[in-house]
Amino acid sequence: MTIAIIDDHTVIGESLKIILSTYYTDALITYYLKTADFLGDTGRGEVDVIILDLLMPEQAGLDFMVEYRKEFDSSKFIIVSALNDANTIRYALRLGADAYVSKDESLVEIKRAIDSVMLNSQYLSTNIRKSLVDHILVDEKIVFHLTPRERQVLNQVCNGFTIKETAYHLKISVHTAQEHYKNIMKKFKVNRTVDLIVFAIKHGLYYVN
Repeated sequence: MTIAIIDDHTVIGESLKIILSTYYTDALITYYLKTADFLGDTGRGEVDVIILDLLMPEQAGLDFMVEYRKEFDSSKFIIVSALNDANTIRYALRLGADAYVSKDESLVEIKRAIDSVMLNSQYLSTNIRKSLVDHILVDEKIVFHLTPRERQVLNQVCNGFTIKETAYHLKISVHTAQEHYKNIMKKFKVNRTVDLIVFAIKHGLYYVN
């Protein structure tokens, strides 16, 4: 098995390499400070598992993953990051990450991730699963308290339509549209349209095309 670690924090990368070497004594494990170093290593060949940080200089981790997969689609990617918000996690998974581990968890979680992806199974560490579950529960609570019409009004507002335009599109009176808008503002506890839109995007209630 071949494992590549790409992380711009040298202490983390080198320490991870040493510890993983004790778990996988027959594996070839290499460490790179940045993606350019990895790509410049002409003798590496195709790698079974790539452990990747998201925030790195020169090239973002996910951008590298997408580009690399175009040539080597069998490599497994394990994201190890301090970014643990649900939107980032889901975005990484949509782009093809095989596993996601929080940097504030034990190295045992990374070992579990490696073992899982080598069996073609996706792996999410304990804190990452909790982040996703908490996000889902918040979303469900918010959506549950929005009426179907309020959801329609929210979508119209997020798309940049005025209350008058929203009323026209939904075939309701301007007064009714305004009341729905006010109710949404109260439920989200915001006072400005821009804050409402940010809140909706942050909680997955509206996606920017």
